[in-house]
Amino acid sequence: TVKRAAKFSKEVDADPDLKKAMRENKSVSKAKRDIKEAKRETKRQENAKKVSKSKSVKTLVGVFSTILIDPPWDWSDEGDINQMGRAKPDYATMTQDQLSKFPVSKWADTDCHLYCWVTNRSMPKVFGLMDAWGFRYVVLLTWPKASFGLGNYFRGQTEHIAFGIKGSQGLKRKNASTLLPTWARGKGHSSKPKEIYEFIETCSPGPYLEVFGRGKPRDGWVVTGEGES
Repeated sequence: TVKRAAKFSKEVDADPDLKKAMRENKSVSKAKRDIKEAKRETKRQENAKKVSKSKSVKTLVGVFSTILIDPPWDWSDEGDINQMGRAKPDYATMTQDQLSKFPVSKWADTDCHLYCWVTNRSMPKVFGLMDAWGFRYVVLLTWPKASFGLGNYFRGQTEHIAFGIKGSQGLKRKNASTLLPTWARGKGHSSKPKEIYEFIETCSPGPYLEVFGRGKPRDGWVVTGEGES
């Protein structure tokens, strides 16, 4: 006990922030969490300045705290070539290998959240991608749609977001559900609800990056596509 106390005393003396927190009667664990988060926030603010000054995402490395990606999945390896008569996308698709080599990890900060859109059919692919990009899978968010679509067995009425973490960044709030509202989809092939941006902003800190964004960029977000690697 004496040895542990002596070690802790040296730790406090060596860290002015921890010493200040102890004087404010904070518990050791809470003091350390607060100090760590304060350092993260300082870094996020510095990264936000880098993002605002940059003219191209190509020059940005390790600066984004939150990344949203809607991969242009290639259906040819999912069993059905025509995907039940599904409309052909009006954008170029990418194979699993091409996606796994896409530089998502390059843009991510040491602590980062990843939101990756995935259909029910493409679900087996997303876990390998997250691992290749340096994220660990945490939970699946589900977007229920107002009406159902196609399906060989069941008629699809849901789409998902695989949520992953790099580092140990926490959520901004504690009341976010894994079941998203029945938001209306946007216009165009594979369009997503515009409300997802506000939802992410309430849960995860910026700077924000959207990869393969196909709509009008949202204020506060950087958008990149296939040719921006």
